[in-house]
Amino acid sequence: MAGFRFKIAELEQEILAMEALGKGFFDSETSWVLGDLRRDLQGIATGSEQKTFSLELKCLRTMPSNQYDRRVGKDIHAVITGIWQLRRSGRREVEFCGKASTKIELYASDDHPYNPYMRLALWRLELGDEKSPGCYVHAHFLGALPIPRLPSLFITPMSAIEFVLGELFQNEWAKAVAIRNNSNVDYWRARQKDRLQKLFLWYNEQMENADSSPWIALKKAKPQSDMFL
Repeated sequence: MAGFRFKIAELEQEILAMEALGKGFFDSETSWVLGDLRRDLQGIATGSEQKTFSLELKCLRTMPSNQYDRRVGKDIHAVITGIWQLRRSGRREVEFCGKASTKIELYASDDHPYNPYMRLALWRLELGDEKSPGCYVHAHFLGALPIPRLPSLFITPMSAIEFVLGELFQNEWAKAVAIRNNSNVDYWRARQKDRLQKLFLWYNEQMENADSSPWIALKKAKPQSDMFL
């Protein structure tokens, strides 16, 4: 089993949409990292098919928010980093072929953003590999052990970023992605809907065909690489 494959142009467009939709949600001092990520992806598109590339998201910081709680809590912000190992698969596609992890660290906004001793929480949204003992698309939360690996819905780096924005900015992000007659919103909505429908269908198929408990079937299942093409 190979890793998920995606059209390069589709991933580029997804980053462009997040750059546009994320204005006002990302600290302006760090929002440039999305442009860097997109340009690095474009570089991979012309690289050798025999080489494994590392696509890295540097420290993308959100604006402070207290919308994560119904009560007015203290302002917190997220620092988002990530690394995804890719190789070209033909002229127009890339394959996630190794480490694929988005790391989200939460800090009180009056603390130093990079001091791990002051970190409030750590989340990882990841893809596994063929030897992974947990769900292929999974989430991991701060702890001394690499478990639990909870089944996740967030496949690409940009969908992982949306998860963060939706959690920290409960009201404002919902409004941002509900705007009508906006090309970035329309693209984002259509692309994420298509991927989630395919993932839900695959999850359902694993449970329908399970020869043990549905949960163990999901843990063991490895998807086909072309699911999202």
